[in-house]
Amino acid sequence: MVVATIKIDLGEKSYPIIVGFNLLDKLGEELRRQLPGVEKALVISDRIVASLWGEQCLLALRDAGFHPKLASIPPGEKSKKLSVAEELYGHALDADLDRRSPIIALGGGVVGDLAGFVAATFLRGVPFVQVPTTLLAQVDSSVGGKVAVNHQRGKNLIGSFYQPSLVLVDLDLLQTLDERQFKAGLVEVVKAAAVWDKAFFLWLNENFFNLLKRESKTIHEAVFRAITIKTEIVSRDEHEKNLRRILNFGHTFGHALEAVTEYDYYLHGEAVLVGMKMATTAAWKMGFLSKNEYEQLQGLFASFGCYPLPNEVAPQKIIEALNYDKKREGERIIFILPQSIGKVLASSLPEEIIEAVLHSYI
Repeated sequence: MVVATIKIDLGEKSYPIIVGFNLLDKLGEELRRQLPGVEKALVISDRIVASLWGEQCLLALRDAGFHPKLASIPPGEKSKKLSVAEELYGHALDADLDRRSPIIALGGGVVGDLAGFVAATFLRGVPFVQVPTTLLAQVDSSVGGKVAVNHQRGKNLIGSFYQPSLVLVDLDLLQTLDERQFKAGLVEVVKAAAVWDKAFFLWLNENFFNLLKRESKTIHEAVFRAITIKTEIVSRDEHEKNLRRILNFGHTFGHALEAVTEYDYYLHGEAVLVGMKMATTAAWKMGFLSKNEYEQLQGLFASFGCYPLPNEVAPQKIIEALNYDKKREGERIIFILPQSIGKVLASSLPEEIIEAVLHSYI
């Protein structure tokens, strides 16, 4: 299958996103084109991914003349914190990195966000490379330069925008994902279509079960189109001043759900799915969305199955978590709400609508 390269246009910070199969072996040669003469490199991964793909990654780098070191962290959202970042700074020092030495994220969204935060802050910034190993990371978190760690009061509250030098999307790496992880990533594909491209949304609806079966051509098409949408949006609004915030559809509710369940109940994509359901219901209740398109959106969301909230989660806890959302404007919590399939708006919501939506899902 043809390897596709998407360039994200950010002037001097532009970089390629290479999409295809059997690409991990080519990591070293792709990186060597950008970093001639550099030898030292640090690969950051989690322990599960490192056991699957770590040696292949290191070998690809060694074959291109790099001398890489591997640092692994415990898997899961709870590793995305300042104390783990501090440990990784120690690994970077042990690897004798200088300002030209790359830090390579081999893993999902947690690894990418954390490794990017370390790359952005170590020596005031070293080259950063994303090798995403989950569908969610491939279509969303690896693209666009958002790097962050969590705070106990909320997700991604400590972070920055720091663009990678290269994103290598090897679709073969998806073969080790379990069904739950794969479906969680597919949520972000659907989100991209829902906010930007109605034709793509309808295509996803028609091809949903082929995607679940991981049919190669279908996966390639879906990943390529989702990444293309994100690059178009990020190229116009790198720092989320206006347009880019449409990509937060489902995330305001979703991040609050992750926070109140201590990042230990939902996968990120699952929380975003529930968040999109809630935001779509709110849009319909506010009169922004027709009943027909409300039903179309909720119909595709329902194809993923149901992700009920834990019994102990009360609406008030979620409202309290919403107040820590990093995208709030003063006292206003901003939600991304669908107006139609492929078009959304940013708006606050009356408290009674928020409460009604939360009660409908608890």
